Amino acid sequence: MKIQVGTLSQGEHTHTFQVPAAEIGLGSEFSQDVRVGVTLQKSPSEILLEARLQTSGTFICDRCVATFPLAISPSYRMYYVWDQASAEGLDPAEVQIVQPGLSVIDISEDVRQTILLAVPLKLLCRDDCRGLCAGCGANLNTEACRCEAADTDPRWDSLRSLGTTRQ
Repeated sequence: MKIQVGTLSQGEHTHTFQVPAAEIGLGSEFSQDVRVGVTLQKSPSEILLEARLQTSGTFICDRCVATFPLAISPSYRMYYVWDQASAEGLDPAEVQIVQPGLSVIDISEDVRQTILLAVPLKLLCRDDCRGLCAGCGANLNTEACRCEAADTDPRWDSLRSLGTTRQ
């Protein structure tokens, strides 16, 4: 996803892209194309790029191991500046110092990294996912536990009787 910036006039410019997820190095879990909307603000000392991304994928729940779809819609901003003085006061994570006369900006790697960072560390099919039973392996979201009632340890019977005789 390359943007020709060398011939752009001062002011605001917009670009849109739609690329297959594999083209920018995303894994097979990303099933949809990546849609990117870019707004550029060009001034004499910098170019401000703001990008809005959309894609989705099929992931495996960390609790119940069911597959589920997940829509991902992150955004990011990047300042392309000609010298260090122009970068003062800006977030260092959002600044790239480039050569004056830069003709092309390739945003493919920034888009890939932004999408990967937007994937949650804990992948859940839903917030209240109950997971799998540790004993029988039943998916507690869709079925009841199939474990038989555990036999109690007879060594605790005398203590259990103390609790029932008190009034």
